[in-house]
Amino acid sequence: MKWRLIYSPALSGAWNMAIDEAMLLAHAAGLTLPTLRLYRWQPPTVSLGLLQSFEAVNEEVCRQLGFDIVRRPSGGGAVLHQYEITYAVVIDGRLCPYGSSVLSTYRWLAEGLKAGLKRLGVDILSSPLPYSNPLTPEPFCFARLTDADLSVNGRKLGGSAQARKRNFLLQHGSIPLRLDIDAIERIFGSMERSRFTCVEEVLKRSVNLDEFAEALVQGFSEALGVDFTLSDLTPLEHQLANLMFRYKYSTVSWTKERRTCPELASKVSAVFRDVVFAGM
Repeated sequence: MKWRLIYSPALSGAWNMAIDEAMLLAHAAGLTLPTLRLYRWQPPTVSLGLLQSFEAVNEEVCRQLGFDIVRRPSGGGAVLHQYEITYAVVIDGRLCPYGSSVLSTYRWLAEGLKAGLKRLGVDILSSPLPYSNPLTPEPFCFARLTDADLSVNGRKLGGSAQARKRNFLLQHGSIPLRLDIDAIERIFGSMERSRFTCVEEVLKRSVNLDEFAEALVQGFSEALGVDFTLSDLTPLEHQLANLMFRYKYSTVSWTKERRTCPELASKVSAVFRDVVFAGM
């Protein structure tokens, strides 16, 4: 199976989410290969789940620390993206050999994540009893553990979330190399530290970003049978990302209230019309 592999430079939260959604739109239109994108965040950013209340995070503390806040197009809880390489996959869910449901595709893509982590020396074990309470969910993603997460000895190591457009999915996720517990507790409040961990805590050694990225690429290649071609965003994806950044992810209305600019849908449609006309 042929996929694109994209390495992005460190970008703001708004740009990272704009690019992820642009990749989903382009792939759902049949214009790109399945894609794995690896990226970083500058400055560190708290990403909120699609349906999460903005009050789940302490905005003033984020401002004091110089952290951004962005709302994802995917669900789940809030994450502090700081010491990590984030991954994003766009693919047709029907390619999953276990079925195209959310949980089936989570488990399929997790095989690539697990294989990558194993190359570093981290053995992922399934969590027998998730401790997430859907009635009173914790705001911080890593204080929850579900069947879709990666865990080591019952402690959450990695979390992922999906957005979907028809049969196509965007899955992106966070596997922290190390944790700033002071910042996490200032932003989200005190929590049970034994519920989550990070790569360096498990391995008891430092792991640099390049080492981690290479392990993930190899893991996806080996576990899912992927043949990667190093690539970049297409001109169409750049156009879509610019629109998503300007009219959605950089706006206060989206971040705080989940409202998009009324002009966005028509502008996205115009970009796709131009592609169709250019190909005629």
